[in-house]
Amino acid sequence: MQAKSESPGLRNRFRRERGVSLIEIMIALSILSVVLLALGSMMFQVARYARRSTAVTYRSAVLESSTSWVQGLPWDSLPGIVGCTDSLTTGLLQYTRCVELVTTTPNSRLARIIISPSGALYARPDTVTVERTKARSPSPFTL
Repeated sequence: MQAKSESPGLRNRFRRERGVSLIEIMIALSILSVVLLALGSMMFQVARYARRSTAVTYRSAVLESSTSWVQGLPWDSLPGIVGCTDSLTTGLLQYTRCVELVTTTPNSRLARIIISPSGALYARPDTVTVERTKARSPSPFTL
């Protein structure tokens, strides 16, 4: 007598469920690599735009503080700030600040401030113009 180890239905079931073929694995890996490459390039672009945004933010902060600096100086010392500084640093931004007096009248001066970033964080140079007027004398008898 011969013992049956498997029934014919069970044997056919194992033949149908043999596993994944090498071609299916290669197709799945190809699809995965295309998706990962697309995500990698997108992440690179996001990092580049974030770096530019950081540089522009620092440049705007430098312009704002330079504007406050010029507005806080005494009237008589404005001609002394004309010129360019070598290299300044604010946060992660290295820059050069140039100041020039554009218009000089007896009671009004326009100071143009040019911020030129240099270094690892780069943004285009930007300019702001500050108008300063001479304070009036509190005494009506002085000019």
